[in-house]
Amino acid sequence: MAQPATSTGNKAAPARKPVPPAGAPVAGALRGPKSDFIETIWTLFCSVRFAVVLNVSLALMAMLGTLVPQMPAGIEKFDVELNAFLADTRTRYGGLSDILHWAGFYNLYNSLLFRLLVVVVVFSIVMCTLNRWGPIMRLIRTPALRFSEGFVGGMSEKAAFRNVPVDLQTAETALRGALRRGRYRVVSRAAEDGKAVYVYADRHRWAKLVTFISHAALVMVILTGAGMANLGWREQSVYFYPGQPVNVGHGTDYSVRNDNFWIEYYPDGKAVKEYKETLTVLEGGRDVLTKTIIVNDPLRYKGANFFLVSYQPVAFIKATDQAGNPLDLRNMTAAGPITATMTAQGALLPFNQSSSDNLPADFIQLPVKDHFLTLSLTYYQDVARQGNENPPVYAQAYVDKSFEKPVFEGFIPRTGPLKVPGFEQYSFTFTGSTATVMEVAKDPGLGLVAFFFTVMAFGFTLSLYTSFVRCWATITVSEERPGSVNLLVGGLAEKNKVSFERDFERLAERIKNALTRA
Repeated sequence: MAQPATSTGNKAAPARKPVPPAGAPVAGALRGPKSDFIETIWTLFCSVRFAVVLNVSLALMAMLGTLVPQMPAGIEKFDVELNAFLADTRTRYGGLSDILHWAGFYNLYNSLLFRLLVVVVVFSIVMCTLNRWGPIMRLIRTPALRFSEGFVGGMSEKAAFRNVPVDLQTAETALRGALRRGRYRVVSRAAEDGKAVYVYADRHRWAKLVTFISHAALVMVILTGAGMANLGWREQSVYFYPGQPVNVGHGTDYSVRNDNFWIEYYPDGKAVKEYKETLTVLEGGRDVLTKTIIVNDPLRYKGANFFLVSYQPVAFIKATDQAGNPLDLRNMTAAGPITATMTAQGALLPFNQSSSDNLPADFIQLPVKDHFLTLSLTYYQDVARQGNENPPVYAQAYVDKSFEKPVFEGFIPRTGPLKVPGFEQYSFTFTGSTATVMEVAKDPGLGLVAFFFTVMAFGFTLSLYTSFVRCWATITVSEERPGSVNLLVGGLAEKNKVSFERDFERLAERIKNALTRA
């Protein structure tokens, strides 16, 4: 039976640096001096430090893109909007704004610098993967089986069994059984002189390949995301006025109509629970799809996604005479009055202009016999009105071109129509409503990005919780006591060494019991 001279996890003696087995591939082996440019580039891109610098730089660039305001997509084609955006940035950054614009910081994710950094990161990942592929595959397929007792004895986790009264084959069988019960793969080789057996065992060796899967998925996420930017399209801040179909272009053969928007509150009536929007898709002159969306649940149709971003109060106005007949109204624009589009609810007031107090404002005009009546309307969102009351609109009425002195000035009545002094035969009826601001995007590779990201996250998680473990053992004929053997076992773990220490203690106990039974 096994002798009690057994050492497990020897911490008293200083750990000697393990000597690699003879014939094993040596990490970082000297290749000799080379001035070749390709060799220099290869060494640089395979460097862990350089990879860390690249990834930190990419993270900093991405963070900078969230701190510096980014131009809306396509704004470069519209000089008025572009100049307004740059004027706003000058109030924030002063003279530095023009330099940031020239360097592309306002369109950072499409800038040459950011794209070049992404390409370099992808190139570095590919080169590091290729550099590690060969050694890892050799380690998995053909582990080295020539090693010395000094190599095993230099490990921090080891166990020694001296003068065990069994032969080499019996000791090897007992050791194999103990290792296999610990879910190890076992490979052995006998010495040429027949006086020793070398045993190698590993567990979770395929975990080494998880790194390649994660890196490949990361590269595909980057490449697919970059391809989406060129293959897809995105329209930001698209206004959907109530009841009016909108076609976003880009070759789409359908329109989307805003049927209803409402806010759902918690029982206290103050805290907002959810913003909801009912959209209807029109194709070929008929309704083909209706869906109520929320902020994180967009409408998806033919690859396009309609995201709810914001909302804006609007109103409808209807003018009637004494007999209740509807009258034509005119919208006021920079080019002058135009005939307003009348619906069953009236003419739409989008309030897309600004008052002197920077509040939403709009203008409407009513021709009456020899005069025309102009209403300047301002929407006060902070004025409370009930759902069955008129919207909080402040009106100023002017006759003809006398814009210095209004004939009426004040909020429209809470209920009932507005009647302007001197023109009491005409009634203005207001109905409140809501327009929604949406972002419409078509990302053809969004599903692929989600798939590769899931694979990458799964791979990184698996690599964190799965450790590649290796054990080496030498079984030699004892010179002190004929008919017995000496067995030395050592082990290493790439990660979670504390857990491996406990696991190795259990392994040593299993080996001891197996030798005792033998």
